[in-house]
Amino acid sequence: MNRAIDNASMVKAIIVAVVAAIGAGACSSNGGPTELSSTAKARLADYCAKRDACQAELGLTGVNPCPTSMCLASEAEETALLEFFDCQLAKQCSMFFSDDDCVAAAGTSDTERDAFLARCTAKASECGPTSFGEACPIVAMPILRKDLLREFDACLGRACADVQACWDAVDMKLCF
Repeated sequence: MNRAIDNASMVKAIIVAVVAAIGAGACSSNGGPTELSSTAKARLADYCAKRDACQAELGLTGVNPCPTSMCLASEAEETALLEFFDCQLAKQCSMFFSDDDCVAAAGTSDTERDAFLARCTAKASECGPTSFGEACPIVAMPILRKDLLREFDACLGRACADVQACWDAVDMKLCF
C-alpha cells in the first residue's frame, strides 16, 4: 500500500476524528491547551446530545462515543471548533454524519496557513507523487491547532526521503 496515501488518509482521519467527534479517548498534551473553555464544553455537550439523538433516529449502531473535551483541546483551534459545532447543530439528522462541509467551513485561513500550504505543495511536487502531498490541504485547515501545523511545517525542510518519517513522528493524538 502506498505510504503517502496512508499518511494522507491518516491525517484526514485525525482531522475528521477531532472535529467530527467520531469517538472518545484520553489525550496527552502536545503543547496546546489541556481543556476547552466552558463555552466550548457546553457546545460539545449540545453536539454530542444531537449526535446521540440522530444516531437513534437513524438507527445507526457501532458509532463510537463523542470525544473528550481534553482531546479536542489538544488538536483543534477552539474558535474553528465552535464554528464546526454550530454548522453541525443546524443540520437535519439525515445530513448530520456527513460533516466535510462543516469541517471545510470552520475557521478562517491566515497568512501562516496559506504560506504553509504553498511550501507543502511545493515540497510535495519536488518529492514526487509518492509523497505526503495529499495531506497538505488537510493540515492547513484552520481547525487544526497551529502548533501542530508548525510541527508538520518543520518537516518540510528535510530531504524528501525524510519528510514522511518526520510527519509520522508528529505527536498528534487520535480522538477516537
